[in-house]
Amino acid sequence: MDIIRARAKSARVNSNIFRPDFFRIYNTQERKNFEELLSSDETILVHDEIVGQLKELIKSLNPSVKIKEDQYPALIEKHLAGKNIDQYGVWVYYPWSKKMVHLLDEEEFVEIRTNRNRYKITREEQAILKEKKIGIVGLSVGQSIALTLAMERTCGELRLADFDTAELSNLNRIRTGVENLGINKTIIAAREIAEIDPFIKISIFNDGLTSDNIDSFFEGDGKIDLLVEVCDGLDIKIVSRFKARELRIPVVMDTNDRGMLDVERFDLEPERPIMHGLAEGLDPENIKDLSNEEKIPYILKMVGAESISTRLKASMIEVEQSINTWPQLASSVTLGGAVTTDVCRRIFLDQYHESGRYYIDIENLVGNKKEKKPRQIPVDYLPPSAIEKAELIRIAEQYSSTEFSEEILKEEIEQLVNAAVLAPSGGNCQPWKFLYKQSKLFVFHDLNVSYSFLDFKSLGAYVALGAAIENIDHKASELNLGCHVDYSPFEKENPLVAVVHFTRKPNLVPSPLSPVISLRLTNRNIAQREILDQQFYSDLKKSIADYNGAALDIVDDWTQMQELGDILATTEKLVLIHPRGHFDSFKKELRWSEEENQEKQDGIDVATLGISKGEVAALRIANDSEAIGFVRDTIVGGNAFKKMAQKAVAASSALGIITMPSFSEKGFLLGGRAVERVWLEANMQGVSYQPISQFTFLLARLMHGNGEGFNDFYRNEFTSLKKRFFNLLPHLENRQPVFIFRLCKAEAPQIKALRKPLDSVFIY
Repeated sequence: MDIIRARAKSARVNSNIFRPDFFRIYNTQERKNFEELLSSDETILVHDEIVGQLKELIKSLNPSVKIKEDQYPALIEKHLAGKNIDQYGVWVYYPWSKKMVHLLDEEEFVEIRTNRNRYKITREEQAILKEKKIGIVGLSVGQSIALTLAMERTCGELRLADFDTAELSNLNRIRTGVENLGINKTIIAAREIAEIDPFIKISIFNDGLTSDNIDSFFEGDGKIDLLVEVCDGLDIKIVSRFKARELRIPVVMDTNDRGMLDVERFDLEPERPIMHGLAEGLDPENIKDLSNEEKIPYILKMVGAESISTRLKASMIEVEQSINTWPQLASSVTLGGAVTTDVCRRIFLDQYHESGRYYIDIENLVGNKKEKKPRQIPVDYLPPSAIEKAELIRIAEQYSSTEFSEEILKEEIEQLVNAAVLAPSGGNCQPWKFLYKQSKLFVFHDLNVSYSFLDFKSLGAYVALGAAIENIDHKASELNLGCHVDYSPFEKENPLVAVVHFTRKPNLVPSPLSPVISLRLTNRNIAQREILDQQFYSDLKKSIADYNGAALDIVDDWTQMQELGDILATTEKLVLIHPRGHFDSFKKELRWSEEENQEKQDGIDVATLGISKGEVAALRIANDSEAIGFVRDTIVGGNAFKKMAQKAVAASSALGIITMPSFSEKGFLLGGRAVERVWLEANMQGVSYQPISQFTFLLARLMHGNGEGFNDFYRNEFTSLKKRFFNLLPHLENRQPVFIFRLCKAEAPQIKALRKPLDSVFIY
């Protein structure tokens, strides 16, 4: 083992060498040095193919002559003009590989090396390119670019910057051998280039591009003529462009996805916004203070999150889940080397003058020629038509009851309905319509807005309608009105779920919860976990003690919370990667802009999610159903979607579960009243409340709908989650979970979910 360590140490000593040594042995001193080197190390391999090179040289000087093989010796002798062939040209020694190679000297070497460029590149153009200097930042994609630039001899000097060393996982795209693992990427690239063309000048920056070396990189020993920026660091992307623009240096960037190439001609447009204006708000002064997470939205904006490939989107969702970082392929890296080199050459030769973003998407250019059909929304995703006014009136006219109901003022009924529509609903879908007629308030379920995969048998809509009725009851007490709610129409399975009758009660004590209705909100903000007083939980439980058998369980033991949290987080993941669940969540529910939010006035504004800009950016990537399909069907992944729920649970004081005695649709309607009562009580006492309730509705789908809409995978997953849930809380096995939520102390959100205008849901 000692000999292994000794030799490994010896190898490390030479790991920073990247420049070869030149010996022109017609010079006496250099011949002496040459001979001493060879005699000092018998392991040096000598490669002498000078005769073959001279043949090529002679052939290139006489392209119109058909030279026979037996003519070459005389022609070579003539070309040597009495010089010793062993001393002709230059001997180049590569210390890292211990190889001594006999080559033509620079002028003749370059002539033969670029001979096959003619006339795609003329000699005059090659002479122009020889004087050019290119800086490359980032040596993963950049290695392919550097090697291609060198092979084509698009420049005479390269400056290479990267702080990283080669790892085994890099070898899927970096052309090097396993013996170079642990060696700096700049060294590897510089050696590769030296072995192709030892006369190209190479400078390396093993710390990457930094504030200490940026001036040297851009201007040391002459200003570079072009910057190739292919690094991962957002700060370097921005800082290097500001510097390039200051010095009027064009920038070329390859992204290694869909063949995307970015060109910024700061040499022709010195006032041009960097990154085509996509980096607005970033500058060298503020970018260094951003965390990696805060950088994500800017990176995605710069590369164009909407235009990246499906598989890259899927991969980005899986970063730090099933993979360590985003993928890069050798084929894409090689394409990037080719395209970047072509563009650099044409910029230098004054053949291309534009700035812009371009795609050489091989999969699109070379693919099946079948016409791609536009995506169709499956028929079963589409809801039934909205209930029209005439239908509401017709149903109401069929209702009969002996219950007395007192006529109340229009202003009063509007206050009651305004309170009702402030109730929570799944995805803020607002699944209600109200009609005041014959002195009674008719409460309807509009399936058109609540229809979704999550809302099995409209259970979620019934919870929302129950919450709306609860608000009416509390608000009525403030108006000295007594309420009697008739649920009998609900049994007839029509859109009418309840009818509210009113009577005047002048001495009625107003509910203390009535003023809280307008303050109640979902709070998704994350804060430090805080232990709450047990009396608070006891008060919540008592508040619904007479609510039709409703009960509240509090889970505040940390171990139990973690297990229940994982069940809830896994459910959220499964919903988001399910085809229908993804459609409902991303296409129907989320509102991506203030304009869309104001226009629709329903759904969930991403600004209310209590998540970082980076997480919002990730959601935008996840908006692509094809990418999610790949995550679901090919990777069987999606664990990133568990993060938000897990973070929320980790910051919670407790989790609450509201149950009813048994399963029925009406039980969820009545349970909705208990949900709203507990919510109002919690908010009144300054405790934040957030629903995490997908599991209850999908558990009902599994247990009471035979897993309708589940394939085998989903059936197995939810069967497993059901088992875990009842193992954790066995006393609930004979009850029906209706709603699950988290309680915490957190700063109130600045934005509340909007509600549709009253006249869109209420008819007087």
